[in-house]
Amino acid sequence: MSSRAFTGLLRTPERQNQSGTRPCGSPKAAWLLFLFLASILFPSYAQAESYADSLVEKAISLELHKSREWQVLLHYKPDMLGSSRSLVDDPGFFNSPEGKYDSEKELRETIRAFFRTDSENDAHPQCRFIARYAWLKDELSIDASKLPAVDCKGYRELYDHVRPRRAVLIFPVSHMNSPASMFGHTLLRIDSDKESNMYSFAVNYSAITDETNGLFFAAKGLLGFYQGYFGLLPYYEKIKEYSHLENRDIWEYPLGFTKEEVERMLLHLWELKEVYTYYYFFDENCSYNLLLVLEAARPGVDLSGMMPPWVIPMDTVRAIKETGNNTGAAVYRPAKASRIRHIEGLLGNDLRRLAQDAAYGLRDPDEIGKNGDIPKDDRARILDLASEYLQYRYAKRMVAKDEYSARYLKVLGVRSTLGQIPEYKITAPKPPEEGHGAARLSLGAGVKAGASFLSLKARPANHALADPDAGYLPGSAITFLEGEARYNFTEEKLSLERFTFVDIVSAAPRDEFFKPVSWRVSADVQREEFARRDHRTVLRVVGGPGLSYSAPHDSLIYGFVEPEAKLGSGLDDGYALGAGVRAGAVANIKDWWKAQFEVRAATFGAGDSHDIISAELNQTFSIERDRAVMLNIKREKFEGFYSTEVMGYWNFYF
Repeated sequence: MSSRAFTGLLRTPERQNQSGTRPCGSPKAAWLLFLFLASILFPSYAQAESYADSLVEKAISLELHKSREWQVLLHYKPDMLGSSRSLVDDPGFFNSPEGKYDSEKELRETIRAFFRTDSENDAHPQCRFIARYAWLKDELSIDASKLPAVDCKGYRELYDHVRPRRAVLIFPVSHMNSPASMFGHTLLRIDSDKESNMYSFAVNYSAITDETNGLFFAAKGLLGFYQGYFGLLPYYEKIKEYSHLENRDIWEYPLGFTKEEVERMLLHLWELKEVYTYYYFFDENCSYNLLLVLEAARPGVDLSGMMPPWVIPMDTVRAIKETGNNTGAAVYRPAKASRIRHIEGLLGNDLRRLAQDAAYGLRDPDEIGKNGDIPKDDRARILDLASEYLQYRYAKRMVAKDEYSARYLKVLGVRSTLGQIPEYKITAPKPPEEGHGAARLSLGAGVKAGASFLSLKARPANHALADPDAGYLPGSAITFLEGEARYNFTEEKLSLERFTFVDIVSAAPRDEFFKPVSWRVSADVQREEFARRDHRTVLRVVGGPGLSYSAPHDSLIYGFVEPEAKLGSGLDDGYALGAGVRAGAVANIKDWWKAQFEVRAATFGAGDSHDIISAELNQTFSIERDRAVMLNIKREKFEGFYSTEVMGYWNFYF
């Protein structure tokens, strides 16, 4: 009988007892008999079992299963019932069948797994759970000579390839045309001692899905329909994805981790290789899971414990800053589109069109300004703009490779004859962490149709068009789960005025080089006034495509076409179907003063037939980063009935 078979036989009584059956004869006598036979026939095996037992006893006596390090390595978190569970859902991450919920049993079985002889090298638990092994080896002073000898070749090759020295937190800003990415994203970069960080590696956590509809992705993500995995890939690939393809600026935050801490983080990432957790859009998302990896590098800092019930990428950045884990100034990396727009701003309309013609192959670059009618520096800028735009179109697969190569080389050839010009200095916007907090509490008062009322609004996240822009992407807004309650003094009644499930606005400006389609979608329950003092509650879904354009003085003009559906018992036939248009402008008049004006007209024919026309002016005055005063005036005509509402709010962001 082999020692492997004997191992299984030795543990059979334990498994039988756990399953509720009892072995024949006396359990104690049987156990002593097995130990006696093992000591005679397989002395080395018996010694290993004895050593494993002693390590388990020592670990339990030291209560290592309750230690911060063990809790971090296994991602244990308290649940609502007062016990704890691991946030990892993949059974392959645990050595005990009950390891997800029982840290002590997982510790016991992990130590015993290090003595297994049924697997080798990278598949062996010493390698598979290399971070746990490294920590327990130090804590328990494990004598490696008493364990099976294994070679963790896979990890050694990874280490030699990555050569970890430093870590950097990466924050790509929000992606306007993707609801799933409108909060932004966070990932890590592990730097080596190489001069360029383009050869560094990016650590990324994301949901695995083929879903192309951003709204469906967000909806399924709320309910945990997707499995999320960590991945390690070259950083330049992420630059290409975020900066070139998605037009997202990137902020880089150097972390003050030592080389040893970064190595500890890489050990933990090896354990998470091909291990899934269920992805949840609001809490167990990319940002939260990234915090757990950072804690593995530095367990003394409870970054995840600082988080509210919901977690967005900005929370990760702020947690890093507030705990002092960030060292040095943030580095701003403008997207390809930001660079193109910057050069656009240095040229007039006619010169921009020349650059566009050169990029499209409609004009020979050598002929641009050849007769001396364009200054040399402007000629250089035209060709720089053409080459940047060509690269952008090629990255977006809008031009074939052969066509791109010939045209791009032609542009560069002419540009090389013009020499250097003043460097393009793109002014960095305010860093994201310096913007207002994502959650908002609003205390307000107002008057409508002669009746005064108090209002209380609250939302967990994130940003509305009327909120201050600093730190956020202008024209982009996303709000989840915002509710408003009002107390009417005239009626002496408290009512729920509105509850917004989701409200997303993507007002991406168009110009000669970029032609995005703006869009808006909203789903809410609102208390609708349809006659003087008469109200009805309706479930409303509205949204549609639109166009947006930049305007002077840092302003944005937008318009949307919006199909709309309503459901409610107060409606004729219980529903109303219609469509409308919405147009408006938003402008930062001063750094502390933002204004938004919007008009809307909608008509409903199917079900409850009615028309609505409204005009609204919002003004926001920033007092400090997380404090603002908002004034709102709204005039509405509903089937010939006019109403005017004037409100003031004190907004608290946190």
